[in-house]
Amino acid sequence: MRTEAWTYHGTFPGPTIRARSGRATSVRHRNELPHPTVVHLHGGHTPADSDGYPMDLILPIGTTTTPQRSHGHGTTGTTAAPAYGERTYLYPNRQRAASLWYHDHRHSFTGPAVWRGLAGFHLIGDDIEDALPLPRGDRDIPLLISDRSFAVDGSFASEACSTGRSATATSTSPPAERFDVIIDFSAYSPGTSVRLRNILDTGPAADIMRFDVTGSLRRDDTTVPDQLAPLERLDPAAAVAERTFLFQLGPAGWSINGAPYQPGRALAQPRLGAVEIWRFITDFHHPVHVHLDPFQVVSRNNRPPGPFDRGWKDTVDVRPAEAVEVAVRFTDYPGPFMLHCHNLEHEDMAMMADFTVT
Repeated sequence: MRTEAWTYHGTFPGPTIRARSGRATSVRHRNELPHPTVVHLHGGHTPADSDGYPMDLILPIGTTTTPQRSHGHGTTGTTAAPAYGERTYLYPNRQRAASLWYHDHRHSFTGPAVWRGLAGFHLIGDDIEDALPLPRGDRDIPLLISDRSFAVDGSFASEACSTGRSATATSTSPPAERFDVIIDFSAYSPGTSVRLRNILDTGPAADIMRFDVTGSLRRDDTTVPDQLAPLERLDPAAAVAERTFLFQLGPAGWSINGAPYQPGRALAQPRLGAVEIWRFITDFHHPVHVHLDPFQVVSRNNRPPGPFDRGWKDTVDVRPAEAVEVAVRFTDYPGPFMLHCHNLEHEDMAMMADFTVT
């Protein structure tokens, strides 16, 4: 059976963009869908006008007037910068090597758009990564694990079925986080099948994929070094401000600090280059994502960070009734940016907030 999808350039996932740290990438998106779109580079250190602000719509080809109301909550208002038919996004790639991804970010319609296929890889390499003795070439494989349900005719079933489902293979893996893992197949003889399983589920959803070990073993001199790359530590003691963001479900629905998302209303105005402490508190399970720059986890429930909290992160998994403190520092690009829950359904139900870098 064939499944109709919304795609970037005709494929799902969309085309893989391989970029180089320090070398800018320009991507022109032409919207031939019957619906507005927005493109966000998740994890990108990107100027505000190319960050994919959810009201900066790319209107379908042939559109001549700006809609007064977006799908669902909010209006386009004065914060929007719509484009007619196409928009060019500029990504400076002034950041370390990383596995990024791009996806639709339209206000209140991100989940359905990603469910229908609007997602793809944007991989950044650099000299430090190239010098590491890690697998490369045909043994360096981008892997996107996508959870979908289908109707009897092959079409996508309701996106509410599983878009926000978490999967755990050997570590915590909430929506939007990426991990580089080394899999050593040398312990298995040819003909062996190795299965990747989701230990949080049962039945068909528990089996993610199978690796078949074939052929003869070849010489492998790759290793995993003790340190992958130098890590600059942000000093929490140097923070010039502390801010608290409460993620909760209340009378106003899914909200941050008691109010649903309102475009143009900034909950914080951090200064360029200044370190701040941001505290995320939840009453439910929320993977919290911050745009523009990565952050470092300082504490989890007033205790040291967990094993998967270390290093630079753009998303942190916050469990029910948890408080996670992170050190943030925004650089290079002033303007409006966002933080939000990256459970796409919660994001679409207005669990987002603006912050403005000055």
